[in-house]
Amino acid sequence: MARVGGAKEHTAAFWPVLILALLSWIVLLAGLSALQHVAGTEGFLSAGTGGVGYSWQWWVVVFQFITLVGVFHAASWGHHEVGRVAVVAFLAIATVLLFYESNSFYVLHHSGAGPYRRITCYFVGAFLSAIFNLLLIIFLGTTAFELSPVVGNGTRAGTHKTGTHNTGAATV
Repeated sequence: MARVGGAKEHTAAFWPVLILALLSWIVLLAGLSALQHVAGTEGFLSAGTGGVGYSWQWWVVVFQFITLVGVFHAASWGHHEVGRVAVVAFLAIATVLLFYESNSFYVLHHSGAGPYRRITCYFVGAFLSAIFNLLLIIFLGTTAFELSPVVGNGTRAGTHKTGTHNTGAATV
């Protein structure tokens, strides 16, 4: 597998967090599927869905899955350096959506209305997914870019030459 980050410890911690993020997504999917089943059989709708089913929640679950697949693809093929900003942006968007969902279902969980265990399952899946997204943002957002040395002009990597006077200004 591709190296993610500059240290072996960084890489060794990235993959378990990604696996845990995928497992928490499965809990999220199971909770929403269970809620959808109850809505279909008993007519119960929650979290302000207003009779349209769980279309917003399904969109959040699918967006999280697409984001995790993108992170896995970028990390395993070594494209994490090229698309780092995009990957972190998608993770940030998914994290905000998941925290919104966990807050909504936390309130519903404590109101005592509806299928308690199914609401709890969705809440826990959303909350854990958001936490693991934050960890992935930290791992991918703090990985240092590797600067290749400038070949042929006599300067070191990270500096540039202006005429005959080397200013020593770092280019990052």
